[in-house]
Amino acid sequence: MLRRRGIAPGYVPPISVVLANARDRYIEGLTGFRGERVAAWVEQFAAAAAVSARLATAYLRAVGALTESWRERLRATSAPPRAGATAWAIIDILPAHPMITAPVATAVTGRTKAVVYDAIQELVAVGVLLPLSESKRNQAWEAAGLLELLESLEAGALPTPA
Repeated sequence: MLRRRGIAPGYVPPISVVLANARDRYIEGLTGFRGERVAAWVEQFAAAAAVSARLATAYLRAVGALTESWRERLRATSAPPRAGATAWAIIDILPAHPMITAPVATAVTGRTKAVVYDAIQELVAVGVLLPLSESKRNQAWEAAGLLELLESLEAGALPTPA
């Protein structure tokens, strides 16, 4: 609703997460709203919005720290990729793609399939990407540590980088 009405066009803080973690209070608030206790509901929603903004800020910081740790791992190799290499481009898109396939990486980065596969192997070698299966067909990888951050956000906990 916040995005649809243009109140938060770029990012919607996880208000539903905060409300879901206090389910009984949320239901009471909705019931009160229907019973003309609008001020109490507005107060509860505003408090949830403030908590969700703090959660979102902590999450963004944690993702930034995690992304920087991935970059450090890649820089620490004996032959780090040159600036502008596909491995760096894949790191840039991982926060939006916690699980990724080569076709997705190819489409999003605009790089060729061959260089994407090479970059994925570089990222696997340094532990940035974790293979989700041993199969060579339809292979997918997980961005190390990112799903844990998402889980902590969904639990309403302030995320900390892995």
